[in-house]
Amino acid sequence: MGKAGCRLFADPTKNSAMLVGAVAQAGYWLDLLGRLKKELALDRPDVIIPIDSPTVNLRIARLGRRLRIPICYYVAPQLWAWAPWRIKVVRRTVDTLCCVLPFEQQYFGHQGVHTVYVGHPLFDQAANRAETDPENLKPPLPRAALRIALLPGSRKAEIAANLPPMLETFLAVRGKFPAVAAVAAAADEDRAWQIRNFLPRYGAKIDVRSGATDAIIRWADLVLTCSGTATLQIARHHKPMIVLYRVAWWKWNLVGRFLIQSKFLCLVNILADRELVPEFMPFYGPVQPIINTTIELLSNPEKREAMSRDLATLTAPMAEFSDQMPAARRVALEVAHLMAIR
Repeated sequence: MGKAGCRLFADPTKNSAMLVGAVAQAGYWLDLLGRLKKELALDRPDVIIPIDSPTVNLRIARLGRRLRIPICYYVAPQLWAWAPWRIKVVRRTVDTLCCVLPFEQQYFGHQGVHTVYVGHPLFDQAANRAETDPENLKPPLPRAALRIALLPGSRKAEIAANLPPMLETFLAVRGKFPAVAAVAAAADEDRAWQIRNFLPRYGAKIDVRSGATDAIIRWADLVLTCSGTATLQIARHHKPMIVLYRVAWWKWNLVGRFLIQSKFLCLVNILADRELVPEFMPFYGPVQPIINTTIELLSNPEKREAMSRDLATLTAPMAEFSDQMPAARRVALEVAHLMAIR
């Protein structure tokens, strides 16, 4: 947004956190909300567009409602998965809720929220294009009989938690399939540096690339991925995957299991309403089950092909919807409508 010309009031991206980790950031966010309250009262924008993250953004929506500023909430908070009691706040404060997952329009609509399905921005562009072609990467990715992509997450804490079991899995798989190769995808150079620092501890020599996630996914026969939007990114390439998210046992039992409401935690499985891909979440036990599942899938190309076909079927309607109009344009139309009727 800053590169596009938006005046940044603050850049909170380095203060993102989940579950217990969010408590340590409370002071920062409370201070930011206090400053934002004064800014909104002085500036009086025509529309407020909170994006995702309900913990902070629903509070921003409340501030806007008190000032009678229309609220167009983009990327609906995942209340169907956790914290469903927040639906009352959404209903009271949000004028238009723009959701990116097909089932959300019905879910929120039944709760009395004016909801519009705008499509997922991941599908705004074709998956297979020149900039995502692994053959165009320099230096080239490894050539191997079996190829595993590692996507340990975009946050520092996620990588620290999820990369070790991924590396343990790769090393165990390499003992059975000597011709296997792995490449780790990093969101940026800072995270690439963090990943490279882990490798000597495990004696793992793997390629690490930043800014090339789609190409790495296309290169792979199987992806080991952290949970989150990355699973949908992998699904649009129709690539088989194993999803994991490691949390401390006490964090899950103290907080997580009371918050999570959905039958599945992996976004792909939530959309499919079945375990289309193996998910190990919450994962706080031994790595052996993940190793066994990885070896099973690498040993069974027919099973990987069936998973790929299922992922293609799952994502085809989302891709077709986005072909008609990009998600951002649909959101812009909703914002323009709120400005017109204000």
